[in-house]
Amino acid sequence: MLAFRSIPSTLKVTRTSSCSLFHTSAKVSAGHSKWANIRHDKAKNDAKRSKEASMLASKIESSVKVGGAEANAQLDALVEKAKKLNVTKKIIESAIKRGTGEVKHDGPVVAEVQYEFVGPGGVAFIVNASTDNKARTVSLVKSTLKEFNASLSPCLYLFQKKGEIIFEAKNEDETLDDVFEVAIEIGAEDVEEFVDVDNEYDAGKLYKITTEPSELFNVSNALAKTHKLKDSKTTYITEPDNEVPFPEDYQKGFKKCIEGLESIAEVTEYWTNIQE
Repeated sequence: MLAFRSIPSTLKVTRTSSCSLFHTSAKVSAGHSKWANIRHDKAKNDAKRSKEASMLASKIESSVKVGGAEANAQLDALVEKAKKLNVTKKIIESAIKRGTGEVKHDGPVVAEVQYEFVGPGGVAFIVNASTDNKARTVSLVKSTLKEFNASLSPCLYLFQKKGEIIFEAKNEDETLDDVFEVAIEIGAEDVEEFVDVDNEYDAGKLYKITTEPSELFNVSNALAKTHKLKDSKTTYITEPDNEVPFPEDYQKGFKKCIEGLESIAEVTEYWTNIQE
């Protein structure tokens, strides 16, 4: 699966295999993927980084609403990420206070929305957005997906919602087997090596744990006692049987579609079921 996450990871490509049984696997870099050029062209886009910084405030607020402002490892990882993007202390603190209810929102109420699209070759998109005008946002997203001849159509059944935690190894000597033991103890489903092809996390050796969404906060907090978390979030994965080949005949439209999604300020994340 190609998992394009426009805000959190600048078009990072990840593959996750079946989680029906706990297993370990080595994450292979997607640097030779057909879409590596698109990813890296966008990864260094300054406007995109600015968008990422502004949306982190919303993610911080949401994390506080769900997990509280204390003993929240996901929140800690988000705050650290925000600081690295030079998000001001005032913005971070305001987001936390909105999450706890200490301060109210200024301006229109912002809602989280999700859209499902299907295009040529069975290529499916899940698009998440944060907006104060649903009609405007769906119009923008529909117009963008039209570049790929994709239209609104149910496809969520092709994906599984999961929790995902990226964390740093204790040291360069820590192996996948070592992490496996930790993962079992804290209730994770899957663990694998993670290659940060976009240099998003500015760290050494990284691993990724997959959990059920309902266990994301518990597993994150447990893991934070022994390891440094870099990210903690929900994501969507597809089983191999639901993945489709890259649509060669529509690559121009697909590229325009991806670039369009990147340019829409309200879009926070998106995923496809295209094979790596």
